[in-house]
Order: sequence, then C-alpha cells, then structure tokens
Amino acid sequence: MTNVLLGIDAGTSAIKVCAFSSDGKLLAKSQRLVPVITPYPFWVEIDLERYWELTVEAVREVVTKVGKIHSIGLSTTCPTTIVLDKSGNPLRPGIVYLDGRADEIVREFAGADPITYQAKTGNRASTSTCWVANLVWIQRNEPTVWSRIEKVCMLNGFIAYRLTGELGIDPTQASYSGLVDVRKSTPSWSQELLNLWGISEKLVAPLVPSADKLGKVDSTAANLIGLPLGVPVALGAADTAAAALALGLRSSGQVFESVGTSGVITFCLDHPDFDTSFLNRYHILPSRWLAHGAMSMLGGSFGWLQTKIWPEVHSFAELERMAQESVPGANGLIFLPYLAGERSPIWDSEASAAWIGLRLEHGRADMVRAVFEGAAFGLRQILEKAKAQWSWSPSKLVGVGGGAHSRYWAQIKADVLQLEYGLAEQTDASALGAALLGGVAARVYSGLEDPDLPEIHVATDYIKPRSTRPNSAYDRQFSIFASLYPALSDAMHRLAHRQSEGDSVSTTELR
Repeated sequence: MTNVLLGIDAGTSAIKVCAFSSDGKLLAKSQRLVPVITPYPFWVEIDLERYWELTVEAVREVVTKVGKIHSIGLSTTCPTTIVLDKSGNPLRPGIVYLDGRADEIVREFAGADPITYQAKTGNRASTSTCWVANLVWIQRNEPTVWSRIEKVCMLNGFIAYRLTGELGIDPTQASYSGLVDVRKSTPSWSQELLNLWGISEKLVAPLVPSADKLGKVDSTAANLIGLPLGVPVALGAADTAAAALALGLRSSGQVFESVGTSGVITFCLDHPDFDTSFLNRYHILPSRWLAHGAMSMLGGSFGWLQTKIWPEVHSFAELERMAQESVPGANGLIFLPYLAGERSPIWDSEASAAWIGLRLEHGRADMVRAVFEGAAFGLRQILEKAKAQWSWSPSKLVGVGGGAHSRYWAQIKADVLQLEYGLAEQTDASALGAALLGGVAARVYSGLEDPDLPEIHVATDYIKPRSTRPNSAYDRQFSIFASLYPALSDAMHRLAHRQSEGDSVSTTELR
C-alpha cells in the first residue's frame, strides 16, 4: 500500500488540502474559501479561529476519502503575523501580507530610503518583508494584547501548533521578518536587528527547517479531525517556496510563475545576488535562494470584480468570456492592478488601482480585458528587471496555482511577454511541495536531495505567442502602462491619506 502524504496549502483566498501518493499522484482534494476582513483602510486580516475551522473541515473531508495518512506538511501565504497567549490561543486576528497599517513604522525604523535597509537584511524595507513592524504596531496601538503575547508565529506555525502542540518559524517565512540577514548561508535571528526593533528573541518562535519533523499529531487534533495519533508533521514553508520545491527549481536561472491572489515570478539563485525590486528569501534547499517578483493582487483583481463590481458574475470563466468580446489592447483602455498597493516592481503600499483611458465607447468587455492585460504588463516589468539584474531572458515560463488553469489568460501572457507559456499538469504545486516536506519529515524520502522526490511535469503543449514579432497594440499599451504609475503616484498618495469614514467591518471572499 502506498504512503499517503497530506499537503495543507493555506492561502489568502482559499485553503486547499490535497492527498498525494509518494510518487506525486493526486489522490484527493478539498477546498474552502477564506473570508478576509478589512475593517479599516490598509487593514487586511483573517479570523484565525474561523480559519482553523475551515482547515479542519477540509482535512476531515480528504481523510474520509483516502483513509490513513502517513505524514502532513504545510505551505501557507506569507507573511501572516500571528500572536499567541500562554495557552497558544490567538490574541487578535492574523495580519496578512496585504496589510499596510505598519507602513509608517517601517519607514521610522528602516530610515527614509527602504533600499539602504537591504544592506542589513537582504530585503528592502516594506510591510511585506518586515513583519516585525506589525509587532511594533501592536505594541503601540494594542497594549493589552501586547502585554499578553507569549509567542509570535506565522500561519503554518499556527496550524502546526493546533496539530502538534509545537511551535516554530521556518526560514522561508523568517526571511520576511526584518529580523534575519537572508544573505548569510545559515538562517538565524539577528541580535542586531532584534535590538533595532526592540524585540526580544524569546518572543519569536524558534527557527525550524521546513522539512524537519516539528512534532506529531496529538490527541486533541486526532479526535477533532479524525487523523491517526502520532502522524509526523513538517512545519513546511511559504507557499511559493513549497511550489519551487515541487517544480524541481534547483539550479540558478530556473523560473516559474505562481498564479493565485498574488502573482509571483520566482527565480532560483545559487548565491544571494539580490535585486531591490524583488522579495528575497532562503530556498527550502540548502545553499540556494529564491527571488520573487511579487504582484500583490494579480489574481485577486478578478475576485474583486466578482464581489465588488459585478456580483452577478459568478465565475472566472464568465469574466473570460466577457474579455474575449474585446480586442488586444482593450480598445485603448489600461488597468493599473494596485488594489492593495503593490510590491514588485513599484513597491508602494499607497498605490491604487485605476482604469485609465475610459470613454463612452468602452464597455464591460474592455474593462475586464484591461484587467487581464494589466496583470500581464506587470509581469513584463518584472521580467525586464530580471534581465537587467542577471541578464536572464527566459524563452519559456511555467504557470502553477489556481489561476494557471486559464488558457485564455496564458495566451495573453505569451503574447505580452513574447515567450512560450506552459501550464503545469498539476497546478497544486504548493500543496505537493508541502506534502513532500511532510514525506521527508516522516522518512518516506531520505532527504531533500532524494532522487525519488517527485516533480511536477509541465504540459507539453506550451502556448506560443500568436506572432514571432511583438504585438504592436500590446507594446503601445505597455509603454503607456509603465509611464502611468510615476505620473499618478503623487495623486495616489494624497488619496491614500484621506480620513477614513466609518468603523464598520466588511468581509469579502477573494476568489
């Protein structure tokens, strides 16, 4: 009987639980949409107890289908800042990477120039790469919560704790803490950086390698979920790092795109030659690093269209059909996809989204197509940054994740990026990566270099650009797209500092 490896992929938009055989075959899958809370401008949180309930539901469903589980591994959205009391219970909602409340604190501690800070950590200063700033925000604004904090962890740490009673933070998540120098070969909390931020090392959970056995399923979790007692659990990694493992990203220059709420182009490095436009972290594999060109709401823009703009549109497929009624270049309409600020390549938490060029002749089809194209233009900016930094210009790009199912969107990317775009046969790359880490922890595999570790295969039918020459409409639109943020940034910042109206909490599901 084959070993069944469970991978829990806990994202911003959904929780996916997948069971795999030891040769990487998907045996069963369950998914739950995640409610995201946005009580104030720039705040993005998750209710951790509800998140755990949804995780339990999804795990129980898969276990019912496949029976005995041999190991569990985790991959999660990153970073999500979580503070626990002495009993291991969350003291407040988790602060998601899209949250920008601590932006001023980052500038206060890191200095006026966010790039200068990179000399200390390997990452430029931002709320996405300095989750320690969220701790300072809690200290200043929620003193009662602060006084009760026993430990800080990330989302995979929280779920693992609920499964095993053991806590840890893995190096891929610690890379975005602001408390680790990612350029060093061995991950460790930096006393210099802890002192800079005024944080005691006792407050943060210990560093635990992604593939190590953090603990075993305890009786509480076993009874609640229906799991066997004592199943080994690996802490796992950030979702994109887990996907990199599943795709076999092992050599310098290898690249792929993950398409979820965020859109991320990931590059593998064999030494920490970092670019300031990217988020940089430790790879799961030793002596290797990952550089991410990460757009915050590449896929989330479509969930926003469905929930906030046209709630009568019930599926992504409907949006695709609408967009196909328009033409390349969206009849001169451009969408800036900065719905939650932006990380790569502009790095501005106060940037905002917009349709530019909107006129009477435009319809919904043009508006939707412009969203598809705006996402592709952002990816093109990221690839141009990589070419300038490392002289890399990939001729092919593999897509994984929920948004990688779309051949229509893949064709737009192929045309805009002028490369061949491949859809992976198994799009649940992060879940498979998590399952493999659990398998290593359970000794199903001898280690991370085990040749028997399965890898995701790319579909052989790469989607090619419609022409060997760049599309003139896309080239024209991209040139304008690239000029718009610099021209509008001042206005965006002024709008961002408007006084917030009302205190009501709104809940939405980013699909």
